[in-house]
Amino acid sequence: MKLIISIPSPYSRKCRVMARELGLADRVEEVESHPFDDDPELLKANPLGRVPCLILDDGQALTESAVIADYLCEQVGNPWPRDWNDRRLEALGNGLLDLSVARRVEMVRDEGIQSAYWIGRRERGIMRALDQLEPAIGTLATTLAQGPLTLAVALSYLDFRYPESHWRSGRPRLASLLEAWEERPSFAQTRPVA
Repeated sequence: MKLIISIPSPYSRKCRVMARELGLADRVEEVESHPFDDDPELLKANPLGRVPCLILDDGQALTESAVIADYLCEQVGNPWPRDWNDRRLEALGNGLLDLSVARRVEMVRDEGIQSAYWIGRRERGIMRALDQLEPAIGTLATTLAQGPLTLAVALSYLDFRYPESHWRSGRPRLASLLEAWEERPSFAQTRPVA
């Protein structure tokens, strides 16, 4: 299998962590591609031009980190719990990622075309999501599941691209969740670089 990634992409990171956690790292070749470069291999596999993209051995491609994560889990007999609470947390984590990435894209636009409205709207959404997630973390039976992993990736991305958010303030459970993941080799090995 070939996983087309971008190192700074939190969506790619989720899949990279999962491959390592599930013991599939030796079966998943990581190929870096910047989505804005319109890499022909990426566009052939995923006409949307987005990463991550998992090209299977038969040539079919899977897109979207949640689908890829499900596929990787299935390859090893679905060892992680996957109930509706986990899916709910994963969906909130994906939404948090979406807002964080959209905020980042807006922040790197030329100053004259940045929109303070959209930056503020996304920042408020990020904070609302964090506030809703904080009490939900107390109900987790394990952090080794796709929901908690997605949240940890999103929190780490906030540290990476939005450190001035001070998201830890008043959110000790989320901070503990990220700390638990940061202790894992899979997380350390996939840390993004600017």
